Amino acid sequence: MAREIIALLWFILSVSKVKNSILFVLIIFFTVLEIYSQTSPEFTFNKEYITVKKDVKTSGNLHIYRGEVPKDELSNVNPVLGKLIEEKTLLHFTPLIPFGWNQKYTLVYGDTVEYFTLDIPEEYKYLSVTSIYPSAKTLPSNLLKWYIQFSHPINETHIYDHIRFINTTGDTLPRAALSLENALISDQGKLLTIWIEPGRQKRDLIPNRQLGPVFKNENAYKLVVLKKLKDKNGISMQDNFTHSFQITNDDRVKPDVNSWKIQSPKVNSKSHVLISCHESLDYGSTQNSIIVVNAKGGKIDGNWQLINHESTLSFTPLYPWEKGSYNILFDNHIEDLAGNNLDRLFDSEITDTISHRLPKTHKIKFSIK
Repeated sequence: MAREIIALLWFILSVSKVKNSILFVLIIFFTVLEIYSQTSPEFTFNKEYITVKKDVKTSGNLHIYRGEVPKDELSNVNPVLGKLIEEKTLLHFTPLIPFGWNQKYTLVYGDTVEYFTLDIPEEYKYLSVTSIYPSAKTLPSNLLKWYIQFSHPINETHIYDHIRFINTTGDTLPRAALSLENALISDQGKLLTIWIEPGRQKRDLIPNRQLGPVFKNENAYKLVVLKKLKDKNGISMQDNFTHSFQITNDDRVKPDVNSWKIQSPKVNSKSHVLISCHESLDYGSTQNSIIVVNAKGGKIDGNWQLINHESTLSFTPLYPWEKGSYNILFDNHIEDLAGNNLDRLFDSEITDTISHRLPKTHKIKFSIK
């Protein structure tokens, strides 16, 4: 169409004897217009695929690159992996991994280079912290682990850069969290385990002698999860998360199930079994570590929960309780907040003779009449 317009203008302007300079400007204008129209393909995109309207005048395959890549740098980067399907009038590209929200991409089709971004939907549910363990506000100075529960799966890239422990003056504590090569993430990517530097929390080790324990008695601190932490879609949290806590004396006593108090349930009901442990237990080590069995050794199906700042164990059966005797069996690896388990102290010597003994059977009996 542009060529026909140029030819017509040439004829009109030649007849009218208009100056050649005007004709030259018009020719340049419509030529640029034609080139632009050829190099702007029609395409639509979403998180799952891109559709491009085929241009018979354009040669070359369709490629997508992550980021906004200048044309002269395309040869230095690798395209996004995916599957290209060619139809009569359209090209469909499906990436191996879905495109990310709020991410920039470069589309190359023949000599054409276009940029696009997937905007975050208004209804998007942003990542947030839903729970934190231990939840108690007063904790022992030799605290060993934290557990951070998120609303949905997190991106573990540089995750420790987004976790801070700060004191009352706002200073970040050095060497507080243990940075692991592979972060400890469970519960389908939603539960992050943070180890406080064990070398500083365990007495007589070199880091402990040189730097002392991470937390000091009678001091206040904050655990901060920076909003830069991202979910699996690459979207950051909207706000920082802050949890305040106070430090008290260290804990160097093993948990003892024989001192725990049990509240038995009622027969023919689904009422709870409640066990008061007199101290907060470690959230992670209690998961899947306790079972209830009847007099014949059959397992009672149900769900365990830690309540009252993780100081009370609560069991809810799947079916109503029957009369009889029961045993609650505890894995010996269940710990308190300082890493002391049912068999040994976290701070005990490696050569301690207790390590050579057979594990004990830890249980509590109760009856339903």
